[in-house]
Amino acid sequence: MPKLLATAALRVVLPLLALCGCGAAPRVHGSDDYTAFVYAGCSQARYDAGSQYAADVDTVLSSLTNSAGYTAYANYSSPSAATADLVGLYQCRSDLPAAICGGCVKSAVTKLASLCNSAAGAAVQLRACFVRYGNDSFLGRQDTTVLFKKCGGASGDTGVVAMRDAALGALVAAAAPADEVSYRAGAAGYVQAMSQCVGDLGAKACSDCVSAAASQLKAGCGYASAAEVYLGKCYARFWSNAAGTGASNGGGISGGGNVPGGGNGINGGGGGAGNGYAYGFVPHTYGEHDESGKTLAIIIGLVAAVALVIILLCFVKRAGSASGSLWWSHHGPKQREAMLNDLS
Repeated sequence: MPKLLATAALRVVLPLLALCGCGAAPRVHGSDDYTAFVYAGCSQARYDAGSQYAADVDTVLSSLTNSAGYTAYANYSSPSAATADLVGLYQCRSDLPAAICGGCVKSAVTKLASLCNSAAGAAVQLRACFVRYGNDSFLGRQDTTVLFKKCGGASGDTGVVAMRDAALGALVAAAAPADEVSYRAGAAGYVQAMSQCVGDLGAKACSDCVSAAASQLKAGCGYASAAEVYLGKCYARFWSNAAGTGASNGGGISGGGNVPGGGNGINGGGGGAGNGYAYGFVPHTYGEHDESGKTLAIIIGLVAAVALVIILLCFVKRAGSASGSLWWSHHGPKQREAMLNDLS
């Protein structure tokens, strides 16, 4: 019977251990999961299927997808005179390889098709790229509207605030007018930060946008060990690499969420006018998937632990029975009688 129980338990626990091993692998941080969804917005206006506008939207988005494997930023205008005001652009993180950029933009365009089907204008932000199209003259225009902000848990280290401010200050200084690169990284102590502007901004506008993003993080995230904020034309994030903060490489951000009334009437879950465009808001965070995966890993681990305990008990019981039988068979009648008298 113990052997049967052990065999049955093994049949259960081995697949669970395999799954548990997968779940126990280091979690992919938000900054590494390059196609993870952050937010999207769709215009209230719609175009008709089969119209010239629909055809030109497809052309613009296809051009963006084809270009993304070669350069971190590009914009395309409609080839048709009837929709000459239609423009699309994408911006990848400038520090990433072109192959990652190409894959991210392709995923973003697919996401737009599912979330904003037939929208006259739309935008989607993934972790490593931003794609937008529309006919609302957004190209080259500054936009510091807060679209999404998320703060991590509070750090027990009061020194993290000073290091955060210094790291974010380095981003603003690096994005000064003399430097044309739209991606910037900064660090102070064990706090790191990064920012990315959309490539249609000039250097001064990029600097102003990064400064606005840094101010949002300082004012809205208190003693958080990690946080990120996405504005209309740039985003910034910081994280702590100190042990025990629960954040590294830009991950570990939890809590927060979309920003109700996040600037110029753009509200979480609703629509509104924002710097000249009307966008609905589709709040979503990559962290939600991390939490569900973490819960599944805990459940699998508990079940596996119970199964292992059952196996251990079976073997202990079997070993105990075997050792008792061995003693009994190797001793004579007098020794057995003496043992029974002692027990009685």
